Amino acid sequence: MTNEETQPLNIDSLLQPILECEPQNSWPLLLSKLIDSYPQSAELSYRVAVILEQIGALPESEKAYFHCLTLAPKNYLVYLYLGHLLEKKGEDSTALVCYTLCEALTGSFKRLQLTNSTAPQTLERFQKAWQCMEKNLGTASSIESARWVQYCSKPFETAQAPHLFYVANLRAHPIWPAEQFAWYESFNATIPDIIKEFHNTFNSASSHLTPYLSGKEYESAFPMLANSNNWQALSLFKEGVENVSVSKHFPILKKALEKVPCYGLTASPYEVFYSKLAKGQTITPHYGLSNHSLTVHLAIDIPHDCYLDVNGERASWQEHQLTIFDDSYLHMAHNGSDRDRIVLIFSIWHPDLTPTQCQAIQSEFKNRQRWIDNLNATLVQYRNDH
Repeated sequence: MTNEETQPLNIDSLLQPILECEPQNSWPLLLSKLIDSYPQSAELSYRVAVILEQIGALPESEKAYFHCLTLAPKNYLVYLYLGHLLEKKGEDSTALVCYTLCEALTGSFKRLQLTNSTAPQTLERFQKAWQCMEKNLGTASSIESARWVQYCSKPFETAQAPHLFYVANLRAHPIWPAEQFAWYESFNATIPDIIKEFHNTFNSASSHLTPYLSGKEYESAFPMLANSNNWQALSLFKEGVENVSVSKHFPILKKALEKVPCYGLTASPYEVFYSKLAKGQTITPHYGLSNHSLTVHLAIDIPHDCYLDVNGERASWQEHQLTIFDDSYLHMAHNGSDRDRIVLIFSIWHPDLTPTQCQAIQSEFKNRQRWIDNLNATLVQYRNDH
C-alpha cells in the first residue's frame, strides 16, 4: 500500500514549491508531472487544471480536466470549467456538451440557486454556460416560432408558462369547448360503451395502479401526492409506450382513440390513463410541459365538491362528458369529497398545427433526445480525437 493510499494528500504543499519557486514557463511541464506522480487524486488534477487554464496553458489544462473526469465523473465543476476552457479554444459544440452534462448534475441553470459562498469565477462560468446554452439550445430547429423554454429567456405572450416547449402564434384558451373538435361526435357516441367497459374492467386491472408522480423531484411541489396512492394512474400508454397488460382490458377505449388526433412523439399516444384522485386531495397549481398539445378529461366518477381550475376559470366535471383544456396555463384540481374522483386523461395535438408541423415537432424532440443520449459518447470521442 502506497503512502498516497494511507493518508490524504497535502495538495498545497505539493503545489507551493512549483508556484513560488519555479519560473512560470516551467509550470505546465512540472504540474503535469505532478499529476503523473499522484494519478488517483481528482482534487490535485482539478487544482492543476485550473492553474494551467489561468496561465493560458490550455492543452495541458484540458488534459488535466479530462483526467479529473475519469476519477470524478459526477463532479459538476469539472464539466463547467472544462466547458469554459473549450469555449476559449473555439470548441463551442463540445463546450455545449460539457455544460449540458453539468446541468444534468446541478438542475436547470435557468432556475439554479447558487449559494453566497460560490466563487466569483464559478459564477462567471455559470453565466457563460447559460449564454452558450440559450444561444445553441433555446431555439427549435425543426419548427418555426418554437423554443425550448428551459434555455430561453424570452417572455411568453400570454399567461401560459410551459416549462419544456413552446410554439408561438397558436390560439390560446384555458378551456376549449369540446363540441368544436371534428372528432368529438364520433368519440362522444362511444362514451357510454367506454364507461361500461371501465366499470366492468377497472377492478380487475386495478392491481396495475401506480403513483402518478414517481420520483424525488416531485416531493417538494407535490408533498401529499408524490410517490403515494393519493394520486394514482392506470396507464394504457405512458411516455409513448403501451402497457399491454393494462390496455388489453380496454379494447373499446383503444378503438375509440384511433379516431382522435392523440398527441404523441411516435405513432403511439404519449399518455392515456385513468386518473384516481383520492378523497380530500388537491393537485396544487402548476404548469404543464408544452402548449402544442391540449389535455382531455372524460369524467368517469365525479363526487361532490370536485373541480378543475385553469387560469382562474373553474370547470366542474360533468359525469360522462369531456373537458378540454390547455395545461400550459396555471391549473389545479380539487377533490373535497369523501370518495375518489376518477377521470380518463389523454392529450391531443393543438388544432392549429398542421400534420407537417406535428411531424416537425416529433423530429425536434427525437433529435434533441438523441443528442442528449449521446452526450457522454460525444465527449469521449472528442477526447480520443484530441
